[in-house]
Amino acid sequence: GGRPTPIRLSQTISTLERGTLAAERPLRRLVGSGRLNPLPHAGTISNFLLLVIIVSGVYLLFFYEFGFEASYDSVAGIEDHPIQRFVRAVHRYASAALVLTTLVHGWRLFVAGRFDGGRRWRWLTGVAALVVVWLAGVTGYWMVWDVRAQTLTEALIRSIDWIPIGADWVIDSLLGSDAGTGWPVMFLLWSAHLLLTAVIGWFIWRHLRRSHLRWLPPRHWMIIMGAVVGVISIAVPAGMLEPADPTRLVGAVPLDPFYLFLVPPLLSAAPWLTLVGLGVVVAAGGLIPWALRRGDPEPVAIDPDRCTGCELCVVDCPYDALVMDGELAVVDPQACVACGICIGSCSFGAMALPGFEPALPPDPAGRDVVIACQRHLRLAQLPESVATVEVTCAGMVNPLTIGSLLSAGAASVEVVGCPPADCAYGLGNEILAERLAGERSPRLQRKWDGAATQDWVPPTELASAVRTPGAHRIADSDVVPRQPWRLVRTIAVVALSIALVVLATNAPFDQGRQDSEIVVLVEHVPGAQIAGQSGPTGIAGADVEVAVVVDGEAFVVAASGGGDAAGSVVEVVTVPVESGTRAVRVELSEGSASPTVIVDRIIELGPGERLVVEARDLPPPASAELGERLFFESSLGRNVGCVICHSLRPGDDGVGPSLAGIATTASSRVPELTAEEYLRESILEPTAYVVEGYLEGQMLGGYGETLTERELDSLIAYLLTLEE
Repeated sequence: GGRPTPIRLSQTISTLERGTLAAERPLRRLVGSGRLNPLPHAGTISNFLLLVIIVSGVYLLFFYEFGFEASYDSVAGIEDHPIQRFVRAVHRYASAALVLTTLVHGWRLFVAGRFDGGRRWRWLTGVAALVVVWLAGVTGYWMVWDVRAQTLTEALIRSIDWIPIGADWVIDSLLGSDAGTGWPVMFLLWSAHLLLTAVIGWFIWRHLRRSHLRWLPPRHWMIIMGAVVGVISIAVPAGMLEPADPTRLVGAVPLDPFYLFLVPPLLSAAPWLTLVGLGVVVAAGGLIPWALRRGDPEPVAIDPDRCTGCELCVVDCPYDALVMDGELAVVDPQACVACGICIGSCSFGAMALPGFEPALPPDPAGRDVVIACQRHLRLAQLPESVATVEVTCAGMVNPLTIGSLLSAGAASVEVVGCPPADCAYGLGNEILAERLAGERSPRLQRKWDGAATQDWVPPTELASAVRTPGAHRIADSDVVPRQPWRLVRTIAVVALSIALVVLATNAPFDQGRQDSEIVVLVEHVPGAQIAGQSGPTGIAGADVEVAVVVDGEAFVVAASGGGDAAGSVVEVVTVPVESGTRAVRVELSEGSASPTVIVDRIIELGPGERLVVEARDLPPPASAELGERLFFESSLGRNVGCVICHSLRPGDDGVGPSLAGIATTASSRVPELTAEEYLRESILEPTAYVVEGYLEGQMLGGYGETLTERELDSLIAYLLTLEE
């Protein structure tokens, strides 16, 4: 059971479906065939595009490097190579098209009411997959580290700089001097991109598991989509924007509305409203099946005394809701969606839908009889002279029913169902078409071969199908009409759609920045010494005020109290100023102590330039204790964790040689190098000296990018304690 949906809500959904089908009518007429209409195939086309994205993405990963400059340069190198440039364009345009086809698929499922009963969790996983697709696309744009990625970074800063930990991460990883080469950040983005892709695959598997529904579209759709995306990718490469430059403001930049639609509102005065709104929209979309529940459909009932154990119902159920328990079919009520397709496969009256009994005309003799699903009869009207038999789905029709109507003298029997790939229950139209063609059991009696007509049309075109019976016979979506002009029209429609997608990915966005900007990064423990100052500043535990004065006018005074758990005050202060020669003074006030002047000088700011001022405490000196922590560290993106390959036990050589007594060994391994020099060279240039018995290149490189000078010195200090 469950509370029924209000009548007005059902009418609203019906009205939306009627409007959607009416909007699609010009496209259906243009292509001239239901099998060449891409809209019903939007879901499986999305899966095909996802496969294209995964394959092209794996190829591109072989050429990607980590680091702000390194990542940009590696993508620029991809763009310079003809094959890699083509694959990159395919990857980007297929990603944008994926969002479009998924939205089309979701909307058509919604207006058709295909989200109740056993399909609720299927709907929820579909919504979740779309959200993760969006996140993966955002990280993909970020990985280029161009001005578009810089705009994304600024949107991120606006979103999290009110969180102390978030502001700290921004300063350390993106804006401050400690950001370094950006190797950890880009590695993190790369890892997130791959992880999100894996999560998408998991959600798709959850979305389609326990069903016989198609995973991929018919072959001709894969050929058409692949060819169109390929040709457009050759004609319109993805191209490169200018590299990200934190010393300059980003003015106009192209933003892909399929993935970067949140950037403009996040850059507004109240980004938190955007995040709250996004959360509400996603939650509402995922909870539609529960919010609009029309009452759980009762599962099919099985009469054990009539069941013969033929297994036809188990084979036909699109949602794997039936299994055999010995010689008896058993239904899983959680998986059953009450489509009735299994009833059409049972010729012994062993199955029924509680509360629904197809009513045959009391006297069909001499009358035209139309058997149609509820969806068709709800959205269309037929003349009173036509007798109708309502079924939940065309697949509910058993050929014996058609034979009984003809035996009772019906002038004609016409079965009308949904067009190819557009059945409300996935496969009902195709299953019935196979039964009537004698390709699937139960079959129509031979004496009635060809006596019943079939038509597979959209619900709003039921009346048209009744006027011209048999004009739309084939439900097999794999069959392509032979008329070449129809295929040409279809290809033109697909090409135009993808071309518009490509055009949209370069939608202009201008932040309207004409002047300059001052950014002050504060990371300070009151009472500690700030870099560039002669000694400690302020009073321990005091509140900190950050004042930015331009030409004698205080633009911003940001007050912070308490800081994070370690007592550190973290602030990102942004001040827009007019370009030109400016007198800039930045000072920190800490309690009753005299203000600490961080900057006080005349600065020339050109249009679009950004001045970054840092007020950061001096880091503690290098220490063997820190080096020991680094030696045993193995966190994501750090690539340190020396202990993974090197043991500290004598003679315990593994992937790398044991480092027991390395301080003593290092002093004599290379005669012209001291122990400290040898260790530094071995960390920064692993191939400079290769220990006998090990291969060149076996040790990973890149430590000069992942370790700060203090960390490197600390690691060496720890290794120098490992004496024999």
